[in-house]
Amino acid sequence: MDLRDIYLEEDLFPKLFTNYEERPYGILFYNEANRDSFDSNHAVLYKDKIGDLKKVLADVTSFYRAKNLRPIIYQSMLDDGWFEDIKGELTDAGYKSWTELQEYMLPNGTNKIIPNPDLEVIKIEKWDEELKIVFLEAEEPWEIEVAKASLNIPHSWMFAARKNGKTIGLLYGHVSENTCRVDYLLVSKKYRRKGAGRALFYAYVEWCKQSGINNAYIWPDGETPKRIYEEGGYELVEIRKAGRAVWKTD
Repeated sequence: MDLRDIYLEEDLFPKLFTNYEERPYGILFYNEANRDSFDSNHAVLYKDKIGDLKKVLADVTSFYRAKNLRPIIYQSMLDDGWFEDIKGELTDAGYKSWTELQEYMLPNGTNKIIPNPDLEVIKIEKWDEELKIVFLEAEEPWEIEVAKASLNIPHSWMFAARKNGKTIGLLYGHVSENTCRVDYLLVSKKYRRKGAGRALFYAYVEWCKQSGINNAYIWPDGETPKRIYEEGGYELVEIRKAGRAVWKTD
């Protein structure tokens, strides 16, 4: 897989579930009805498309403040480490910025996960309001509308882990023109460490094989997910420096 396709997907995937405006310098994602969702509310800037950085930052700030949203800016994943170079300019514009190491994993081995036999994993075909309970129990309510909107787009997918008929975990994502992205994995807090994450990822890996999907990728959010993905046959292929900036004065 061309890693450039992955980086572009990371920049553009919010188009699937939130509002956006395109500017010469990047994209402004926004959703005033779901202001706590970072995925739904942030700007993506492209280094090579910017002439006057000060003017661009002022435009981004004005856009979000006019909507009563906190301005948040992401560096394009194509521009590895760029926010480290412009930290001073971001500070002057009123932003606190930092760099996160983002690991990318691709399938390159055998699925060695042994699912918990006490859990049932099913593929969800349409949204059910009962699924909200998982997000609430995981204490991530802002993801409800994101997942709901995502499931309604073509080529989306979602798996649910169930215990005694109760949904306790979800794994969902989408297939785009060039890649298959895992968007989110979450498990109800009181059901964690019971194998739900592993069961979900096992089902997803097997579904990809059966569907002939080879251009899949994922990035782990912590060591526990990383171990699960490695058990599922994924390996680390790249680490990028993802730049983030948040308006300081709110």
